[in-house]
Amino acid sequence: MTPNDKAKVLVTGATGMQGGAAVRALLRAGHPVTAFVRNPSSAAARALAGQGVALATGHMDDTASLDAASAGHDVVFSMQMAGVDPADPGAERRQAANIATAAKRAGVAQIIHTSVSATGWRSRYPDVEVTDPVMKAYWDEKEAAEEAIRQSGIDRWTIFKPAFYMDNFLPPKRDTQFPGLAEGKLFTATSPQTVLALTCAHDFGPAVAAAVADPAKFHQAEIDLAGDALTHAQIADTLSKAFGREITAVHITPQEQEQRLGAPSAYSNVWNDLVGYPARPHHAARYGLTTTTLQQWAAQQDWNTPPT
Repeated sequence: MTPNDKAKVLVTGATGMQGGAAVRALLRAGHPVTAFVRNPSSAAARALAGQGVALATGHMDDTASLDAASAGHDVVFSMQMAGVDPADPGAERRQAANIATAAKRAGVAQIIHTSVSATGWRSRYPDVEVTDPVMKAYWDEKEAAEEAIRQSGIDRWTIFKPAFYMDNFLPPKRDTQFPGLAEGKLFTATSPQTVLALTCAHDFGPAVAAAVADPAKFHQAEIDLAGDALTHAQIADTLSKAFGREITAVHITPQEQEQRLGAPSAYSNVWNDLVGYPARPHHAARYGLTTTTLQQWAAQQDWNTPPT
């Protein structure tokens, strides 16, 4: 690749929120992009193709398809679904290792992986016990997938660690994570004083593009991403102004949250009280990355239409 060439990037998870944000930012920067998809005939895959994205078909447990997709690319963006399915233990770590191994075999020079803010927290909070099996698997798998990237042997690697996505306040995700929001109630089992670190897909994509543009600067960087950190009352107030009607934070017990949304949701709220996402805007700023506050993000949203 000559200095005037644009890196060719293979994106996994391209039909999802994070991968989709990466694709859009990379296209804006002029990079040739290939999306690794299961079904090239799906509406989401066809939409990518309509934007000029090449499609590579396969599955992250099919190493031959990963080898074929990685060939001829300079960069791979690595994204996996959370490995919390008890019927498929170790899936996230395994798939991250598969992607990294295929990229190494293909001579890919850079891998960029997305994880989550706060990985490794148990070494800092040894007295906090993970009692929910789904949440234990979540953290185990995130941390193991990161290690697969660190040990990949690829020349340049970067791990982005986003906090809680503001995009979860939009439909369709709000209907499962915040089912009372459409009626003006933001239910949470966190304490009133606890802040939640927040990021958005609008910032994530440009962060990936920045790492592609300057792989040396971002080599071995593990970057927590957040544009804001607010209590739920502050979140509700910000959304109220954007919504044009009152949103109220409603603090309930973990038991009530479990009845509403299940044990993992209740535990994640308790975990945020005890540990929480450490990501703050200054972490991204160290690398020249711009972040967005909740107020800025909310003002740009169509609150009735799912994001594209």
